Amino acid sequence: MKSKTYYTIKEVSDMSGLEPYVLRYWETVFADLKPRKHKGNRRMYTLKDIETIKLIKHLLYEKKFTIKGANEYMKNSEQIVQLKLDFSEKIDKEYVSKMLYEILNVLKGKMNEK
Repeated sequence: MKSKTYYTIKEVSDMSGLEPYVLRYWETVFADLKPRKHKGNRRMYTLKDIETIKLIKHLLYEKKFTIKGANEYMKNSEQIVQLKLDFSEKIDKEYVSKMLYEILNVLKGKMNEK
């Protein structure tokens, strides 16, 4: 299927193998699932929404999570990803700072040799 910006609930239902009423229900219990609503309250899903649906389906149907457990897992996963990003950013800054300091020392040594 060709990639689009928005998908209808029927298209997402066909892609996911889930009934439209399940998708509508999940909107009420999963904060991460909020498709846009266009004219006539028609739901329009993005690729991010579809990825969220795949994750929810995996957690509920394959991992046998409860809805509450799946919500907590998704919330904690977002926090872990953010912590990893924060941590990697900190490492990068420290690494760059250390490398610049070492380069500065090498240059100072070369200047003293002249």
